[in-house]
Amino acid sequence: MIAEQYGIAFPGQGITAQTLRSALWAHVRHPLVARLLTTFGAADPEALDLGDTSVVQPATFAAGLAAAHTAFGPDHRPPVALGHSLGELTAAAYAGFLRTDEGFELAVDRGRLCRDQSLRRPGAMVAIVGADAGELEWLRRSVVAEHGEILDVAGLNSARQTVLSGAPEAVAAAVRIAEEQCLRAEVLPIPGGFHSPLMMDAVPAWRRRLESADFRPSTTRFVSAIDVRPHTDPVQVREQLARGLVLPVRWHEAVRTVRDLDVPGLVDAGPGTTLLKLGRRARILKFTGLGALPEPVPPG
Repeated sequence: MIAEQYGIAFPGQGITAQTLRSALWAHVRHPLVARLLTTFGAADPEALDLGDTSVVQPATFAAGLAAAHTAFGPDHRPPVALGHSLGELTAAAYAGFLRTDEGFELAVDRGRLCRDQSLRRPGAMVAIVGADAGELEWLRRSVVAEHGEILDVAGLNSARQTVLSGAPEAVAAAVRIAEEQCLRAEVLPIPGGFHSPLMMDAVPAWRRRLESADFRPSTTRFVSAIDVRPHTDPVQVREQLARGLVLPVRWHEAVRTVRDLDVPGLVDAGPGTTLLKLGRRARILKFTGLGALPEPVPPG
């Protein structure tokens, strides 16, 4: 089947609560979703607080892995797995670098660490659409010079979409300047300044937690959106997951890396279709969703 030749991709936290809740309902009988509900004492997905990072991160992990396992089976090993932000942890578990249950527990702990750090050092994130690299950097530096607050590049989603992360005042100023320049500014539904120095104090605890986990080799190549390289060494996979709290998501480049590995396409496992939409706009590589996998071509 052609789908077996495709890599698989998992999104991060920046999806709407409605989309995530719908994905959990779609797989509510999956053991991983059941474990999620038990962990948070919820009778069903409606009872989950999807405005809380400590819940959203393991919920996103569970929804993505449940969908992929349902579509391909728990033992499927694609040629490539990658993820956007939190999705890197989902990708590592799906690729076999981690057991599913251990990956889930890591997602729970990551969510708690991120929530607690965001309470200590509040932040926000915004996607700026329509600016080239020079325009974006001028905007960012202008805000930093005026406000003296942290505002860093957190994600390079495409040639014309960049995510900025930083102090709430700095993000608000970036939105104002972007709109004055007729750029589109979309504040993300994420209560924190992820992928910025605001998260640095959480890295030591996250690194220790990762080091306590049993990472194993896999035949699937893990393409990191942090260093945009393929990895099969579990030590390197762990390191990319540790650095990913603070360093930017270089999604656009990571997809190019997948293309250069001669992988014909990527399946966006969800939840949601964020990566599918980014992929189709960028036209670097063929993207599809779980519900629209290509049919095999008959020989001859």
